[in-house]
Amino acid sequence: MKKSFVITLLSLAVLCGCNRNRVVLEGEFAACPNEVVVLESLAANGALVADSVRTNANGSFKIDVELVDGEPTFYNLRCAERNIPLILSEGERVVVNSVPGLIDGYTVTGSKESELVREVKNIMGFGVARLDSLTTLYNKTSVKNIQQLVGKEFSQEYLNIKRRQIEFIVKNAGSLAAIYALNQRIPGDQVLFGGEKDIVYFRLVADEVEKNYPTSPYLLGLKAAIAQYDNQLELATKMGQAFSAEPANFPEIELPDMFGKKQSLTAIQKDKVVLLDFWSITDQNASFRNAELKELYQKYHNKGFEIYQVSVDTTKPAWIEVVQMQKLPWISVCDFKGAGSLAVQMFGITSVPQNFLLDREGNIVARNAYGDDLKKELAKLIK
Repeated sequence: MKKSFVITLLSLAVLCGCNRNRVVLEGEFAACPNEVVVLESLAANGALVADSVRTNANGSFKIDVELVDGEPTFYNLRCAERNIPLILSEGERVVVNSVPGLIDGYTVTGSKESELVREVKNIMGFGVARLDSLTTLYNKTSVKNIQQLVGKEFSQEYLNIKRRQIEFIVKNAGSLAAIYALNQRIPGDQVLFGGEKDIVYFRLVADEVEKNYPTSPYLLGLKAAIAQYDNQLELATKMGQAFSAEPANFPEIELPDMFGKKQSLTAIQKDKVVLLDFWSITDQNASFRNAELKELYQKYHNKGFEIYQVSVDTTKPAWIEVVQMQKLPWISVCDFKGAGSLAVQMFGITSVPQNFLLDREGNIVARNAYGDDLKKELAKLIK
């Protein structure tokens, strides 16, 4: 079973706050006299301009950077066609000098994380240049034997790039630059770390970065991506088990109730008519629908009718408060993962409310039945 694991470097980045910390960034773009230098902060929603200045006749510049809440932040420094990735931390005085025409054509001092990022960039720069030259060579010849040899070299170079990046990640797992390394791409926009076995490096970096940067928004983004991977893996496992087991008419759900006790859908469904109901406390009409369900529950519960209600909410206290306030008598469950919940994905829920009505044999006999439609279906199923 092949899976793809791709994370977004800047997920959950925080760009607002009033406790600001300063960094001095200066240097020289040798090929950019009297040009605008732009410093962009990198966030989940893209690059945002943090500051810009014009270089002097020698290409020199100086920027006084304001960091948010003291957290090290990813930046991109650019002038003309040159882009330089940085990770700036409070109190640093960083010097960047750029020389055009070279793959590794810049230096950076005064920022440990930025110096590490330069290592990553150089590994990719020299490696990609080699891949580009091999691609050109491959396209220039029509001799099959030569193409095969070049193709083999291309594969070896790709593996060499990844091996060097792995060495960097293992050596510098506690740095934010390791997160940057995990997100490298090669020509064709192919993710370098996207295979099933690569998850071990994501976990390693998350564990080590947490020791050095426990409140970093980039750590939060990395953890969220790992959780998404675990969720996808669990979903694939459950679906595989479902297909290899005895024929089933619906996927199994096992979620915690408000007391943390796991409640199984298949366990309560045996010889019962069950309404599987997906809802949210944020739905303005939820209380009205729950009131209707109460009437049906009171009428049919003793005759073998059960409700298994899955909340897609993400805040436990608010969900519990509503469940208790409305005095919902049936099984109420929630894992607080929202759209990332396995139950939501297995049943293809894209919006709420939605429901599924299961007969005593476990067949789904109706979907999205509400009001009179639900009453009619229950009257046919429960005699």
